[in-house]
Amino acid sequence: MGTASPVANVLMLGTAEWDSPIATNQHYVARELARTTTVTFVESLGLRRPRLNRNDVVRMAGRVRKAMGDREAPAHRPRPSGAQIVSPLVLPVHRTPTRPLNRALLRRATGTWLTSSRPRVLWTFTPVTYGLEEAADVVIYHCVDLLATFPGVDGVAVARGERSLSSRTVVAIATSKAVQEHLVTAGFPRVELLPNVADVSVFTAASRPATDRRPVALFSGNLTVHKLDMRLLESIATALRGHGELLLAGPLAAGGGSFDAELRRLEELGARHVGVLTPAQLAELAGTCAVGLIPYEINDYTRGVSPLKCFEYLSSGLAVLSTRLPAVTELARTNSHVTAAEADDFPARLRDLLQQVTDTVVNDRMARAAEHGWAGRGALLRDLLETELVRGR
Repeated sequence: MGTASPVANVLMLGTAEWDSPIATNQHYVARELARTTTVTFVESLGLRRPRLNRNDVVRMAGRVRKAMGDREAPAHRPRPSGAQIVSPLVLPVHRTPTRPLNRALLRRATGTWLTSSRPRVLWTFTPVTYGLEEAADVVIYHCVDLLATFPGVDGVAVARGERSLSSRTVVAIATSKAVQEHLVTAGFPRVELLPNVADVSVFTAASRPATDRRPVALFSGNLTVHKLDMRLLESIATALRGHGELLLAGPLAAGGGSFDAELRRLEELGARHVGVLTPAQLAELAGTCAVGLIPYEINDYTRGVSPLKCFEYLSSGLAVLSTRLPAVTELARTNSHVTAAEADDFPARLRDLLQQVTDTVVNDRMARAAEHGWAGRGALLRDLLETELVRGR
């Protein structure tokens, strides 16, 4: 570039905890931006209203401990060099009675950024910002989901936040065409479509040759009734009995609710839950499997989902079998290793794919996934940020 900008001070508002069980887009973006600039990652402000169940109570208690300075809890996810993790103590209710208090608490937690003499960038994954965009030199709204459609999320707060952001955001990033259309309708003047990618090098490195693979179908992700088609999963587990195995990797109902009864039913049908794995552990497991599953129910929320697990599976050498999510259906048009099928066709398609495991096929899947990794996406996002900083000057 012709004119270099000063190193920015990026404030990133997340929709998850830094140490949440599954790494998502926001964790990777923070890591990639932190390679060249300062990043302060603000953990979730709680868009989903909590309930009085064990998981939510434990989560809220942990947030209070972190906000009070407790650093004894082990870090499950590496902190990028130069990045800071902030855990603001705000009330997870974003309506009129609590807004003044939450605004004050959030501004206190982000005071270092607010008083920074360097260019201030707000890179937000949540539209609930309490006006922090007013203090930013550059605002980027990174929208990875149709947030207002997720059960328990305050759609009024989401809509209000997006209205405020739309007039100040220099660029909005959408991860699917459904999200892109939503942002355009919401009034964002410039929307870039950047579907999710994966940490492909981690998965490719652990891939195994065809002779080391078993007739196993793998689902990795959050085990929640809000996304998964339970009847479909049960039919998959039944179809694999005596012919292979269904493995489930990930947390139970990380976004709220319960999955205990559903898991017991799947285990009765022969499925096996291997727990929550690190990316390296998941890559080791995936490298011995044959098919990666995306058995999502089609609903208002999942129509906007761009599953990064598509490229985790492919970079492990797996075939991908998914329900007809719009983002996956579009990918299947250009990638023969991705199949988007109706639920009734899943068992037959799965049996076919379990037989299509050769070194040639495995290597081609990995090669097709290589261009959808965070190395390239990180460079693109850093360039985008640099361009907007220079333009702002």
